[in-house]
Amino acid sequence: MSLLPQSLLAFGLLLASVLVSSGTALAANNSELQTLIRNCELQDGAACVNLGSLYYFGQGVTKDDTKAAKYFTKGCELQESIACGILGALYAKGQGVTQDYSKAVKYYSKGCELQDGLACGDLGSLYANGQGVTQDYAKAAKYFAKGCELQDGKACEILGRLYANGQGVTQDYAKAAKYFAKGCELQDSLACGVLGSLYANGYGVTQDYAKAAEYYSKGCELQDGSACGGLGLLYANSYGVPRDYAKAAEYYSKGCELQDKSACGFLGALYATGQGLPLDYAKAAEYYAKGCELQDGYACGGLGALYLTGKGVPQNDAKAVKYLTKGCELNDAQSCTALSMLAEIGLGY
Repeated sequence: MSLLPQSLLAFGLLLASVLVSSGTALAANNSELQTLIRNCELQDGAACVNLGSLYYFGQGVTKDDTKAAKYFTKGCELQESIACGILGALYAKGQGVTQDYSKAVKYYSKGCELQDGLACGDLGSLYANGQGVTQDYAKAAKYFAKGCELQDGKACEILGRLYANGQGVTQDYAKAAKYFAKGCELQDSLACGVLGSLYANGYGVTQDYAKAAEYYSKGCELQDGSACGGLGLLYANSYGVPRDYAKAAEYYSKGCELQDKSACGFLGALYATGQGLPLDYAKAAEYYAKGCELQDGYACGGLGALYLTGKGVPQNDAKAVKYLTKGCELNDAQSCTALSMLAEIGLGY
């Protein structure tokens, strides 16, 4: 499992929250900037954090990541938890400082001790990835748990995944669902989408397609492509919602835009069958191709079938075999069956 430090996933948002929560306006003139500098020198940690944010964003000053790191360092020394967490992210990313995962661990640890949830979650990510420390999923789970307790939704989501996969903890889908639920409440899109999947499949919770639709919908609103695709699948199959191919197409389209491979493949199928959309083999080929590029076996098989029949693309047996082969390699059973039939008659070989 490769887990990016959370501060690197939402770095700008985190820094923006510093400015908002502190109540300090962006430096609109030199006088305000000088006041912040003076206050930081007088050991006002919040002023140091705001200075670091201004230099990171280039708001009212020339953007300077090195100066940003300098002020975040001082803020951390003055026990500002968020400064420590951000400084850890700068060292993990190598921004304004030389990349150094050991130092990232140091500052994330301090931020976590000072009760910064994001720092705890980021520290968990380093333990999960073995960056700056020996890989240790048990310790990763410990820090994700603390981050989750401190209201970091991403930490809750990743902790849910650890319980679902049995990494560093005993596999427990019920606990996974619990942490996904909390992550979703804290507006983590992936947590909502995965929780929807658990309800759709009855893992750790009683199977409930209506609840699956509810959580997929929230995840999709929060821009999780897999949640959009899952919601489309429910509408296409009348699971927990009335069958509605037009709505299925709408959600598949959004999921595909958000790089969900399955959504692209299913959208291609709707165009190929004219369900909820005008029949359009060329568009079917387009979406099958995108899904196949994203490693969806069903999409590869669909594209292979179009090349075999010459619908939406020029008929080409060799390309048909190529895409059916890829679909089969990606565990699409229909592709494997079609490929075997073509091999028997020597078509495309």
